[in-house]
Amino acid sequence: MDNKENINNTCNFCSKEFSCKLSLIRHQKTTKSCLILQGKEDTDIDIECPNCNKKLAPQYFKQHKAKCDLVKGEIKKTENLYNEMKEKYKILEKKNKTLEKKYSQEKEENEKMKLEIVRLKSVNDLLKEQLDKASNKANVVNNTVNNKTVVINTTPLTNDVLRKCATTFTLDNACNIDGITKHLTSSLEEHITCTDPSRNVFKYTNEKEQEIVDQDLDILLPQYLTAIKDRNNFLYREVFDYFKKNNVSLNVQTDYKVFYDALNSIIEKNGQQSKFSEKCKQYMVRECKRRFLEKNRNKDKILTKKLSTDEIMMNIIETGGTVNDFVNILFPDYEQEDETDEETMQRREMEDLFIKKKREWKKKYYEADSSF
Repeated sequence: MDNKENINNTCNFCSKEFSCKLSLIRHQKTTKSCLILQGKEDTDIDIECPNCNKKLAPQYFKQHKAKCDLVKGEIKKTENLYNEMKEKYKILEKKNKTLEKKYSQEKEENEKMKLEIVRLKSVNDLLKEQLDKASNKANVVNNTVNNKTVVINTTPLTNDVLRKCATTFTLDNACNIDGITKHLTSSLEEHITCTDPSRNVFKYTNEKEQEIVDQDLDILLPQYLTAIKDRNNFLYREVFDYFKKNNVSLNVQTDYKVFYDALNSIIEKNGQQSKFSEKCKQYMVRECKRRFLEKNRNKDKILTKKLSTDEIMMNIIETGGTVNDFVNILFPDYEQEDETDEETMQRREMEDLFIKKKREWKKKYYEADSSF
């Protein structure tokens, strides 16, 4: 009976025996050598996977298809996620471009504001400068129209002013007596006026706005030397280095040492001063006096100069004055009731001229302002 079952389980094509009918059927469907004997091609039984286009035998296809479907699902999810992220990126990129454009516009506006601040500062400085000039001219008008000689000094000589002298004191000033006197006069010329040139009397105001009368600069000179003392001491060694580099003679170096000691002696005012200290002081006073007198004479000439009608007119215009201010200065004795026809005509001509000049000045001024 067993032999009968084996004969029934023998392959009709290749005569191979199997233990059971199921094995025989699987053999006849999958074994390539048997399939060839059956006249079936290999390609006729391979199944192509729709996901990856891979060809597999039927017994492997189902398992492969299940795995391949999972992989395809994951790939699809990844692609969907990628596309979603891509769309979000496009939105963010668009927002970023909008922000960049806005930032660029704000940056441009910021630069414009900076330029505007610089422009306004320049205009403010110009207006301040013009206001200072106009104020000075107004003082000149008010004091010269009435044929009065007035020395104007609006800048007090304070301790801060003296301290600032040290910041401009250089090696050239420290080398000799002419350098130091030149520095003194150039630093303090705007703070001191000569009220009595014949007696060499100088006046200035201190921090408390008290008027100081200083004859021959006996008060000012020690104060000035004290203010620059530390700076002069610092330059002491540099002066000798300068002498050495430039092969200055020993006599000059000796004179400088004596001069340096004399300056400190003038500051201290202790005991009997040397003859050289007295000579040094007299020379400095004489030179400072000469320079101050010369500068103040020039100022006095400007102050006492008789102004022309045009100059008076422009001074009033630049200081913001009105046509009435101009009439009151030009015609101090003006009384409408007592005015003759000729005087009325002259006054009106000057008023018309003033108004015309003021319009021209305003036009020129605003054009200059808009150019900044």
